[in-house]
Amino acid sequence: MFLSENFRKWLETLNYNPHTVKLGYWNTKEFLSFLEQNQTNHLKHFRNEQIKNYLDYLQHRPNCNRSGSLSAGYINKHITTLRLLSKYLQLTGVANIAIKPELLKTTETATYLTKPEIQALYKAAKDRDNLYRQRDTAMLGIYYGCGLRASEGAALNISDLLFDKKLLYVRQGKGYRQRYVPISKQVKADLQEYIFNQRNELLTGKKSEALLLGRRGERWSVQGIYNRLQLLKSQTTNEELKQKNFGLHILRHSIATHLLQDGMRLENIALFLGHKSIESTQKYTHLVNESAF
Repeated sequence: MFLSENFRKWLETLNYNPHTVKLGYWNTKEFLSFLEQNQTNHLKHFRNEQIKNYLDYLQHRPNCNRSGSLSAGYINKHITTLRLLSKYLQLTGVANIAIKPELLKTTETATYLTKPEIQALYKAAKDRDNLYRQRDTAMLGIYYGCGLRASEGAALNISDLLFDKKLLYVRQGKGYRQRYVPISKQVKADLQEYIFNQRNELLTGKKSEALLLGRRGERWSVQGIYNRLQLLKSQTTNEELKQKNFGLHILRHSIATHLLQDGMRLENIALFLGHKSIESTQKYTHLVNESAF
């Protein structure tokens, strides 16, 4: 991480505000760590589309200091860091990388996947050659079938599944609110198949309360789940889906939109998603209206 340290010193030399220097240092470390986790270990391998992937990651990663995701303001601070980093790389000759300004934009408009695209993801998850097909199918059930936020799904414990009542208990949602989410018959079957089979294999004798587990039998991180979703996307046969840039939160947008298309009342969808205000749910109505044209 010499680059982040040198970048910090450069900011100090230019007399940037100490807070900006500190934030720039840590934001750069997170950006470089993201690149490494996505098989970019040297800046010469950097590609501009990775900026879009990084911004998508920021919009869906959990907040480390409180529940929920990162605020738009905090994401904008990351964008400011990337602008400064691009300037530093070019002026110092460290790397000939120009992060295009048009890439440093976030979109707040909710988008969604069509039902055939969701089916394509399930097909990829259930593929016979997928060693983790039961877990991956359960993951899609949590995020699409139950419409959970990224951090809510990763925080689930086995005890949060109330199969006898066909409910899933979200202990701490956004704003520290609790709620119960109904589980469909298919999602229930997929979760039970995973729990009684592959989850035990992943544990390899260990003990864990976590529902979703990574390869080493530990609680699956949001970043790990996000990366897995990207892999499933790349393994589908739907070429249009492969070109779309989305994360876990889009699965939540998708189930909300599909429920609305199927005639569910907006008030019930708000309860399902755990929205504090129905105004937060109303954004899905324009998606349904647009899809009619």
